[in-house]
This record gives sequence, structure tokens and C-alpha cells, in this order.
Amino acid sequence: MNYPRISIVTPSFNQGQYIEQTILSIINQNYPNLEYIIIDGGSTDNTVEIIKKYKDRISYWVSEPDKGQSDAINKGIAKCTGDIFNWINSDDYLEPGALKEVAETFINAGADIVCGLTEIFNEEHPADISLHRTELFGSTEATLVQQRINQQAMFYRLSAVRKSGGVNNSLQYIMDLELWFRYLCREGQDKIALTDKLLAHFRIHATSKTAAHEQRFRIEEKATWQYMLTAMGIHEAWCSFFKTGQLYLPVKSWTFEAVDPGRLTAELAQRYLYPVFRSGNKKLSRRAYYSLLKSGRLSFNLQHIAMFVKIFIGDIPFRKFFKSHA
Repeated sequence: MNYPRISIVTPSFNQGQYIEQTILSIINQNYPNLEYIIIDGGSTDNTVEIIKKYKDRISYWVSEPDKGQSDAINKGIAKCTGDIFNWINSDDYLEPGALKEVAETFINAGADIVCGLTEIFNEEHPADISLHRTELFGSTEATLVQQRINQQAMFYRLSAVRKSGGVNNSLQYIMDLELWFRYLCREGQDKIALTDKLLAHFRIHATSKTAAHEQRFRIEEKATWQYMLTAMGIHEAWCSFFKTGQLYLPVKSWTFEAVDPGRLTAELAQRYLYPVFRSGNKKLSRRAYYSLLKSGRLSFNLQHIAMFVKIFIGDIPFRKFFKSHA
């Protein structure tokens, strides 16, 4: 088989206790056409010493100050010459044989993106292990709204990443999700292939961003949604629902050829009906309820009937009424 060139970038900063495992998991893949790049942000621990141990098997590396993880990934992308791309953080690692599985799936499926399984494990709780994979749903709109991804086992065609403008330097927490959003909005999900093979391992530890900064993830996520919905001309009530204090700065203008605003609104209504209702926003509650009713997705149970009364009629003093007619 004529294996396509795979470019892997590792952004790194002061992860000397983990990076050797990361490096070995990549260079020991025995993949015949690998380009491995490490962009270190000027680590002050033993990271550079470890990188130098394997410099003969690393295509390019540098250790210098940068503007954060996203900036490091983009600096790596600028050096990449491969057909397929992913970044593997310096505290994560690949499963043996992962790259051959990725290459074969790309070739057989003619895909833009290949997604496999990621093992998520907690360093402080070794028994706490789970397998996850980026999920596709019945439509591009549903996949956008459900936003279930595992970046460690998501491999893109490098040309698709460059067409998107790379990752967003203004984001430090959801750059992977935002890249996924931009791809889906432009291309849809027809050229995404799933494999059931384990490809990567994602480590949760005390200093990882996932463990320490969950609220910051949510803020960037909401800011991105507000931009998307505003750019698509979705009703301002939905835009306000995702409003946050952080300003989202796009890499470049988005395109939405693959997304239908009406279907996206229905998917938002289905996922967020209860949070919207609990927020007390009657205007948006009515729109969400009506969207579900119009799309035929509203189940008529007691909870939805009670919501209908509360949203469209208001508080009815049933108990008082029955007392006065006792």
C-alpha cells in the first residue's frame, strides 16, 4: 500500500513528566510515512532534554515562547507537508498501530475526517476508564447541536484544515470543537468516516485544562454559538440565550452551505427546551416549544402540557379555584 503522509503536531509546555510517553507512542508507530513536529512554548522543566533524546526521529522541533496552545498548533500546521493531520497533546498518547488504521480508513472511505475511539482515563483514579468517539447523528444540524467529539482520535485531511484557516488562536479551550463546527457548517458530515478501533488515550490529571477550567470551556462554547447563530440570522432570542461576556473572534468568515437554519433551530429547541424554560425566558420558551410542535418532535406528556400552560397561559390558581367550588 502507498501510505499517505501523516503529519502529527505536539504542542507542549512544561509537561516533562508525560511528553516522553507521547513522543514514543508516535515515533514507535512504525508508520512508513510519518512527519512528527513538536512545538514547545519555552518549557522550563526537563521537556527540552527529553525532546533532544529523540531529535533524530523528529521531523522538526522548536522551543520558544508562543501565545498558547492554539498558536503552537498553528505554528506546527505551517510546517506540515502531509496529507493527513492531527495534534496530540504532550500529556496524551497514541495506541500502537493507530496511524496505519487511520491511513487505511482514509483510503477506503475517501474521507475528509476519520474518527476512532479514545480511551479517557483519570490519573488519580486508575479504575475510572471509558471509551468515547466523536459521534455523528441523523443530520449535520443534530451533530452540531450534540457536539460530541474526541479530538485525540480525530484525523483531518490537512487540506481541509488549511481551507478552514487552521485552529482559532483566540480560543484556548475549545479550538478543537470550533474547528469541527466550521468544517460541518461548510462541508456537512458526508465525508466523515468512523472506525471502531482504539486510536488514542486522553489523560485527565490535576493540571490538565479539562480538569481545572471547565467553566472557561463553557464560556468559549457559548460565545462561538452566539456568533454562529447571529451569522446565520437565527432569531435574536436564541442568540441572547448563548450570550456571554467573551467576544468570539473568527479566523475568517464562516460559510453555512451545509446547514439549514430551520432544522438547526428545531435541534436547538429539542436539546435546550428545559434549560430555556428554567431560565424564565418566556419569549424563547414559546419559540422553542413551537419549533418542536411544528417539527413533530414534541411528545405530549404531563410535563410538556404543564410547560404549555406555564408558557402560553400563565399561572392558573387551580387549587384556589377548587377550594371556592368545594
